[in-house]
Amino acid sequence: MKAQGLQPQAHLDNNDATTFFEATRDLLQPGPKLTNVNDIRVILVD
Repeated sequence: MKAQGLQPQAHLDNNDATTFFEATRDLLQPGPKLTNVNDIRVILVD
C-alpha cells in the first residue's frame, strides 16, 4: 500500500474501499448465489 502511494484514510473519508482493495489486489467479489434472499412471505391469521 505504501509502495503504491495509497492513502487509506483518504479512501475511508470518501467511503471508497472498493478502489483501495482493487489496487492492493485484496478485493473479495463473491459471485451470484442464485438465491432470492430478499423474498419474504407473511401470513396473517386472525
